[in-house]
Amino acid sequence: MDLIGRSLVMVTRRRSLGGIKVCRIHDLVHEFCVAKAKEENFLQIFHGDELLTFTGLCKPPSPRLSIFPTTSGGPIKSRLFYPNLRCLLFFDCYYGQLDGSSLKFLLSKLLRVLDLGKVVFWYFPREVLFLVHLRYLRIQLESKEIPSAIANLSRLETFAVGGRICSFLLPYSIWYIKTLKHLLVFPSYGRGFEFPMFNHKGSPDLEHLETLSLAMDPSSQSQSLQKILSKLPSIRRLTCVNGNHYWNSASAGNHNGILVLEYLSHLESLKMLRFARYGFKFPLNLRKLTLSQYGQPWSKISAIGKLPNLEVLKLCYDSFVGEKWEMEEGEFQNLRFLKLSGLDIRWWTASCDNFCCLEKLVLENCFRLEEVPSCLGETLTLDMIEVKWCHESAVNSVKQIQQEQRDMGNKNLKIVIVERRKWSTSSS
Repeated sequence: MDLIGRSLVMVTRRRSLGGIKVCRIHDLVHEFCVAKAKEENFLQIFHGDELLTFTGLCKPPSPRLSIFPTTSGGPIKSRLFYPNLRCLLFFDCYYGQLDGSSLKFLLSKLLRVLDLGKVVFWYFPREVLFLVHLRYLRIQLESKEIPSAIANLSRLETFAVGGRICSFLLPYSIWYIKTLKHLLVFPSYGRGFEFPMFNHKGSPDLEHLETLSLAMDPSSQSQSLQKILSKLPSIRRLTCVNGNHYWNSASAGNHNGILVLEYLSHLESLKMLRFARYGFKFPLNLRKLTLSQYGQPWSKISAIGKLPNLEVLKLCYDSFVGEKWEMEEGEFQNLRFLKLSGLDIRWWTASCDNFCCLEKLVLENCFRLEEVPSCLGETLTLDMIEVKWCHESAVNSVKQIQQEQRDMGNKNLKIVIVERRKWSTSSS
């Protein structure tokens, strides 16, 4: 915060409740950092062109190496041997820009961090499976299956996989990497890992796993989901994606299944995508919930409203269907952030009791919504309302709420209105 206050670091993305998610730095600060890193031998930086002509190593060699693409866009070729390398990072290197034989030279047996950036591999590179000291691995694959030899990486803590494939099949051996903390698929929306179908009874637990992106077909694997999650006692952040990618609210069918998650006592953040018509039993300690393509009537939202610790709620495309949402008394007592996006809602009624802690409201692509509840004008905790691509009458009701807040002495409420491609920002 000190650096931000001095404008040395700039915030580019914030979290729902205002925390900082992504930062960037000015060019001059970046140049200073690079020079200092070289001076302290903290980090060595190469471009692909330099690797072709480089003949020696800095003395002593830096344990961290960052590689950028060639200026011509051609393949990166190197015979650079870095036996004591601990961290290897590739930036902006795309498919075809990394020569396969060069990778063998760059992969030190002592590597702990390997980020292969945007380089795409058709199959999981065999050389990586011998890096037994690896803690962090980020890779892009065009192959759905992860090899069983991944268990050789017995110290792995973070495993992040990306690519065009929507789900990656984990081997049975994944249960034996006891150090795993994060299993992630990027980009995160609509993607996840599939666990193989087998009897989980004899497999060990992943006791330290905190973050998981999971893909599954609930119609055939709802019991399997319960078994998988029961073996993840420390899970804190969970993303579940329905593996049936051809979802729409009209053809989703009527399911009476209930996915029980209430036993996940450490779960704080949950995202559920494409689980149409399924019921859920949520854990009481849940703090953040995101739903998309859930397809439930608004009458079913009471189960969410009664969660005592819920602070962030994001209701996205078709998460709830119907024209009218009537919030009941005593619901959402601790809600601080609310987002409604791509919903078919027309009327929304609430009382002051529902918004006693609300700090930020985001309305996005709710074309039919006629009005925002006027009781928001009495919510003194409210700092910001964003309205993007909504009906004019909803925009007017937000402006009225801002005026009411001013009349009550709250001059800090800021409203942001986006209409088509025209930005309009108003603040007191």
